[in-house]
Amino acid sequence: MAFTMMLSLSAWAQTVDLHKVDSLFMNGKQAESEVLYEKYLATFTNKTLVPLPIYYKLALINEKENDYARALYYLSMIYNRQPRQNILNKITEIAANHNLTGYEVDDFSFVFLFFRKYSLYFTLFLLVVGIYAFGVLVQKKRHNESIRSRHKWVVIVYLIALILLLNLPDSYQIAIINKSPTHLREVPSSAAPVKWSIAKGNKVTVIGEQDEWLRIWWEQQPLYVRKLDVWAVR
Repeated sequence: MAFTMMLSLSAWAQTVDLHKVDSLFMNGKQAESEVLYEKYLATFTNKTLVPLPIYYKLALINEKENDYARALYYLSMIYNRQPRQNILNKITEIAANHNLTGYEVDDFSFVFLFFRKYSLYFTLFLLVVGIYAFGVLVQKKRHNESIRSRHKWVVIVYLIALILLLNLPDSYQIAIINKSPTHLREVPSSAAPVKWSIAKGNKVTVIGEQDEWLRIWWEQQPLYVRKLDVWAVR
């Protein structure tokens, strides 16, 4: 069954001739090309496999159509895979022009950008240091040399910190509100009182999920929003 599903998705993807769609895009037929790009995009279950030029073109199309929420979503998808300063600048520019919240560049955003940009080098450096420290302990054990308890704890704490650091990009997720107004509640229930009503395009930080609800961080407090009311940036 899974194989059949993969074949059907592949066949659907092949019905979209990207060369022809790109030609439509270059000739200014943006409405037509947008529909076809979206059709091609829908064939991907894993959005990280979507070619980045598709997101760039969809972001440009939606910005020209003044659909700033979708433009921010596509730019955020790009930034999530290529955390470059120029992409971040464009995101903050559009957000500022429409008085949107959640796009402020704070210290955490800067550190996150820096880490994502050089994550490979950080990972290699930390792994080399960890392997060296572990090797030293093994050699001391072989030669029956005493190992101080604090050295063992330092290695354990280091490994735990390394695991947490390497999982930081995956644990930090954002979502873009896709309709106005979108209601935020203190508990995951449509019957619960509305705590906030916010406009489309605002960005929220996702800290968990429950059934059809996402637990988010908004205005210094945890709230809930329906999954259908946001575009998750992965």
